[in-house]
Amino acid sequence: MHICPVCERSDRTTKLSAHWRTLSPEGRALAPHLARPALHDERWSAPLGLLALGCALLLSEAWLGFVGVAGGGLWLVSLRDKVAQTARRRADWHRKAFCRRCHQAFLP
Repeated sequence: MHICPVCERSDRTTKLSAHWRTLSPEGRALAPHLARPALHDERWSAPLGLLALGCALLLSEAWLGFVGVAGGGLWLVSLRDKVAQTARRRADWHRKAFCRRCHQAFLP
């Protein structure tokens, strides 16, 4: 058991994921801050298409190809960072504990 940093007790702590599973739909609606972070539906086809179009324009020696390659590359990097951030938040959620005495979620 983990010790709650607020009430400094360990007799009513549990995993946050286990606590979330025991909540009723009404309880979940009242505590959205305890929910597991959602996965964002990232669309990779649009930035990849822009990158491919930029490469095709570069091969035809059009200056607009540089814009397409740079824009597609930056878009892909920002999507990759957003996916990594979401994965970190979900991993933290799985590690969190919950105190049923003072209703606080905390990282042990």
